[in-house]
Amino acid sequence: MGSMRRVWQNWWMQIAGGVLIAAIVVMPWLWIGEEDHSILPLGSNDALGLIVVFALTSLLGSWLVRRIGRGRTGFAVVNAVGLFLGMLALGAQGILATDPDAFSGNLSPTTTRQLWVFGGLLVIGQAWYFLSSKLPLPVATLFYATLTVSVSYWLQIVASLIAGAQSYYIYLWYTGPVVLGLILGFVGFLRAINLIFWVLALAIQWVMPAVIESSARMIQSEKTSGHALSEFGKEFASSLGEVDWQTPLIISLATAMLTSVIIVIVRKVRHR
Repeated sequence: MGSMRRVWQNWWMQIAGGVLIAAIVVMPWLWIGEEDHSILPLGSNDALGLIVVFALTSLLGSWLVRRIGRGRTGFAVVNAVGLFLGMLALGAQGILATDPDAFSGNLSPTTTRQLWVFGGLLVIGQAWYFLSSKLPLPVATLFYATLTVSVSYWLQIVASLIAGAQSYYIYLWYTGPVVLGLILGFVGFLRAINLIFWVLALAIQWVMPAVIESSARMIQSEKTSGHALSEFGKEFASSLGEVDWQTPLIISLATAMLTSVIIVIVRKVRHR
């Protein structure tokens, strides 16, 4: 593990890691076969996929910073450059495939809107990446709770492309709660303040599917800001009532408790 960390000390490896994360996350869309040949899902016809790509990229990038980079600011910044370049290349390829004239300065209204959506999600994704990477882990769990649902969506998209994997479709939805449970497990429950973050993170996890799906519908509706926000409120209220929150809650709590207990036991054994 030490030799692996030494390799990651090189700045070019940190940039390559960010680019690689973006490439891995977007891979399922290479098999979907969109008619417009854009690798990156477009906000006009697959806003949900676009949100999932940015959320999962931020989540994996944050994990790389904490696990390999040990939370160092320099590592986070250089890796963010790789993430930015990867997403920028995918965005440019999408515009080139759908509106080649855009690079000569002739932006269509559709392309202009796509750029606003892409740019907005890029900024939010980078902000969430830095906040979840640099904040203390208990506080960062609130941001992780907004991102882990992307794991469920992404794996379901992958399963829909693999013959025979559809039978596991419903079970893959619970991978996000498992990931959040693992994170909460590392936070621990021995301090009262940590339990507050547990409750807040689980509450965020409950509403996130409704937030993401309502946001996707709002983006695809192409309405003006006032009407879009009104539409988002209606969609959110409707979607929230359909969200299954009991099973994800139980899975996250069970995973968190089990992980915390194992960590406490391991630490006690090591101290003896």
